Amino acid sequence: METFLIVVVIMTVLFLFMRGLFSFKNATQLTLRPFNEWLVLAKGVSKKEREVMSHTILLETGSLLEKANIISQSEFKKIFSGSRIYASDVLILTLVTTHIQDHFSESNEFPLNESKQARIYFYNCFCRLYFEGFYSESNIYKGKESLIAMARYATDKEQQPWD
Repeated sequence: METFLIVVVIMTVLFLFMRGLFSFKNATQLTLRPFNEWLVLAKGVSKKEREVMSHTILLETGSLLEKANIISQSEFKKIFSGSRIYASDVLILTLVTTHIQDHFSESNEFPLNESKQARIYFYNCFCRLYFEGFYSESNIYKGKESLIAMARYATDKEQQPWD
């Protein structure tokens, strides 16, 4: 009887681990889809799945930023990790801010083409925020400080819907 319970517990843990692994792998594959398609998928899933997708986009973006020698992935992760920040809220804030900047910016250095892969689209968004700045609390922050200001702004907020 004890052996049976141990086997059941081990199988349950293994099942939950594999389910989480497949969710992460699926979320990683979704970053390769065009941004406009990724956004539709993100709006149609549960909050938990959206959070996994958003966290994965942040990880992929951090990797791209590091490859471009803009900021190390560990620094990027450190800025946006924490139990007090929803990854999905960071992405909403990023999209809103870059959409506003798009109307006032004359720079074509980081084009926001919705048919590009989602990870490339967000890479361009974060590059714009990094180089052009983030406005918060009557200040414009640039460079690493812009990302820190964004994280500070998104901290301790109630998770926002994606309607």
